[in-house]
Amino acid sequence: MRQDDAEKTLSPLDAVRRYCLSACMGGQRSLVASCADRDCPFHPLRMREIPEGFTVRVVRVVRRFCLRCTVGDREAVRRCTEKGVCPVWPYRVGVSPRKLKRLIAEKRRPKQLELPF
Repeated sequence: MRQDDAEKTLSPLDAVRRYCLSACMGGQRSLVASCADRDCPFHPLRMREIPEGFTVRVVRVVRRFCLRCTVGDREAVRRCTEKGVCPVWPYRVGVSPRKLKRLIAEKRRPKQLELPF
């Protein structure tokens, strides 16, 4: 399996965990577990569990994180070039990649012309 295929199969929660392990804590699980950065949007999800009472979808948390990374520049989030580096890159726009593909296809699909009677 190619690396691109493996990244496509990660769930948003697994992508968050991988980010915390690789990009943030250098691969040390004990550091992820004892993370003290409560301002990080990923902090409640870092252990690959959704806490009780957590009402925000994980892809929306990723979106918040990406906005924080680009200092609030929404266009920079869309143009992000960290595809091969950042595990959460596929979820940066706040929806799953499959849903995004479907939404784009629906938008581009020709509309049926409706004539008034």
